[in-house]
Amino acid sequence: MRKSKTETAETRKRIIATAAEVFLERGLAATGIADVMAAAGLTQGGFYRHFESKEQLIAEASAAAFDMGFEKISQAVAGLPPAEAIGRFVNMYLFQRQCPGAKLCPLAHLASELPHTDANVKAVVDIGHRRTVDFAAGLLQTLQLDDARCVAEAIVSTMLGAVMLARLALTETAATEILHSAEKTVGLIVHAAADQTRLQAA
Repeated sequence: MRKSKTETAETRKRIIATAAEVFLERGLAATGIADVMAAAGLTQGGFYRHFESKEQLIAEASAAAFDMGFEKISQAVAGLPPAEAIGRFVNMYLFQRQCPGAKLCPLAHLASELPHTDANVKAVVDIGHRRTVDFAAGLLQTLQLDDARCVAEAIVSTMLGAVMLARLALTETAATEILHSAEKTVGLIVHAAADQTRLQAA
């Protein structure tokens, strides 16, 4: 019995959502098509009715992961005062593994594997990186900082590096120390930028 277009679309959506979680949890190379389909409660044979290749799924799953992450953070900072919103964004990104139901950022979790993916995957991740910087810059602009985008680039780079290093830490205590240190560093970056803005305005 043929599935309706609605059922087919829903199945495809389920595969992408599942892949976003499985790839981020296990890694790209260690996760096969069969793993994703099994996690979605489907047979491997149905994969190619929805996708041409694993690389296509990786690209679409990465885009979905970014979307879910931005939606979660946007909801969390909505209505907060500027400084508090920036602090919440930074804390959620750095401690994303500890957030219940959080989707890990593809940049932070898959960075070591992404250079080996195809151009479509790299394009999706590049867009995700620029969206992250734009999001941070938008929050910083509410503080009326000069060159908010440059500051945002520094903050995102700091957070991304810290999350990657924390994943390599030998103990949870060491990982937490790395993340707390990065959080303090970001605070210093924001304060320094605010001081510079005030000096230039004086």
